[in-house]
Amino acid sequence: VPSRPGGTKMANGAIGQNATSSGKGSEKAAGGEREYIRFEVVDFHCKALSKVVPARHRETKVYMYSGALAYGAKQEVMVLPDEIAAAGCPNAKLVPDWSTEQVLPWACRPSKGITVKRVYCEMEGMKLGPRSLCGRMLAELKNFEGKGYELLAGGELEFVMAKRKAISEDAWEPMFNGPEIFTTLQSCKAIDFCYDLEKNMDAVGVDVLTMNTEYGQGQLEITFAPKFGIEAGDMTATFRTGTKEMAQDAGLRATFMAKPFGVSGVGNGGHMNFSIWMPGGVRSDAKDIVSRTTSGKLNAFHSSEDSKGLSADARSFLAGVLAHAPALEALCSPTPPCYCRHGNWAPTVANWGFDDRSACVRVKADRRGRSKRKRASIMTIVVFFVLAGLVASGLDGLQQGMELPPERQTKERSLFGV
Repeated sequence: VPSRPGGTKMANGAIGQNATSSGKGSEKAAGGEREYIRFEVVDFHCKALSKVVPARHRETKVYMYSGALAYGAKQEVMVLPDEIAAAGCPNAKLVPDWSTEQVLPWACRPSKGITVKRVYCEMEGMKLGPRSLCGRMLAELKNFEGKGYELLAGGELEFVMAKRKAISEDAWEPMFNGPEIFTTLQSCKAIDFCYDLEKNMDAVGVDVLTMNTEYGQGQLEITFAPKFGIEAGDMTATFRTGTKEMAQDAGLRATFMAKPFGVSGVGNGGHMNFSIWMPGGVRSDAKDIVSRTTSGKLNAFHSSEDSKGLSADARSFLAGVLAHAPALEALCSPTPPCYCRHGNWAPTVANWGFDDRSACVRVKADRRGRSKRKRASIMTIVVFFVLAGLVASGLDGLQQGMELPPERQTKERSLFGV
């Protein structure tokens, strides 16, 4: 029986494509340390998949089994379709985006003289790969009527910290009891982990804004500053994988699963904060992070002439998001536990409202200031698919000139299409 595809030796004597290549350069970093690079892709469940390559082989072709993207959140329950097996389970070349190459401080092993980097890759020829699809939709947004639109997005992610139960090495329980949202003494129970997390994330460009406990047992919420375009997706994927890896190294676990300890109680969720910007703004000397990030750009969602502070394009974009909300729900909530959260601070209706925490889309805007939107979503998602779906829906609204429905819709616009 051949081994799992991906460049390893098969039982019939064939050699995987990347096993015969020779590389260039050296894996030694400054000071004689060894250097390794994770060639990493993000699968359909926002799970990081990688091959670790000595740095001397950075220019060598690296291959991975093309079906790995669809293994699922838990490979034990993966079923290989007959059609895939009949196709020969081919490999795909990993195409690195070297602009994403970063040292991962939490993955390095200073005592062993080991430096670890990560570079995000895409699978050659896989047009529906999460990162590839997101990039294409962002390009379509930028080309819309030649306006040069760019998506600015940030996140607020909830996750649960877990520790081993004293009675079993294989059983886990929340790191602390709850609910005590925002309570300082509750936060102190996990603050050392939060300090390490913030420091390591800052080193890879994930700018943490706030850290606090949430309403559930063992639950934390971290917010971070927004970024433009594909960097917003990269940032979120890096945060999720890095958080889980750091927890694991500390003998703990971090999970973004919607309901990690059963269907009762509060579950993990998140918010996708987004707005659209275009060239033509003035340079800003303001010190807040959003002003610095958007300096020289105009907020395409804002209008000082509208009584609500929303531009015509903002209204059409939002109308498109709401029109396609039932389909977006499948991207935002891809696993059964996600649907146990609905109605518990998670939306069930495709509606919107000004600073309305219960709405599907929470809008913040005024005639004098800037506007932003907050799309409530379950964060077991793959962020690249959600960003792509968000842009595709909004673009459809723009292209068709959709009209924004009134605020606070009823059950007639259910997210589930019923």
